[in-house]
Amino acid sequence: MDLITLSMPVYNVEKYVEKALLSALNQTYKNIEFIIVNDRGSDNSMEIVRRIISGHPRGKQV
Repeated sequence: MDLITLSMPVYNVEKYVEKALLSALNQTYKNIEFIIVNDRGSDNSMEIVRRIISGHPRGKQV
């Protein structure tokens, strides 16, 4: 099974990041690595990402 890499830039997307990240993490394909790029925005986007990753079964793949 091929490894798929999903890269997600995060910059001031507080309103959208939860839905987008959960959509990616909930994919049924098993061999995915997730790269979240912190583009140093000024909102709470990365706090939301950290919260989701810490509680999601696939969080260790991020």
